[in-house]
Amino acid sequence: MEAVILCEFDSREAGLRADLLGRFSVHALRGEGRLGFVAVEPTGHGDAASEVVTFAFTRMDRARAALRGWRSDPGFPMAVRTRLMRIEPIWSLEPLPLMFP
Repeated sequence: MEAVILCEFDSREAGLRADLLGRFSVHALRGEGRLGFVAVEPTGHGDAASEVVTFAFTRMDRARAALRGWRSDPGFPMAVRTRLMRIEPIWSLEPLPLMFP
């Protein structure tokens, strides 16, 4: 994956998660990427304060085009804050291969 779009919104806004997942599914069906994760920020009362939904794109240009299209769409929920981030590969040693070379 080369880029990720992070979408953050208030979890009390009905239907936003479903809307975003629907938009992501179009790109997933085209083979442009996949759902990264859905994260919910807990509060002290057990209610969620905000949610983050991410979609990882295989190419930065496709991520930029998708985000540009969403932002220009009058139907895109204004309550969703978006960020486009480039994924940088890192090298790390995993413990299992070190134990069993």
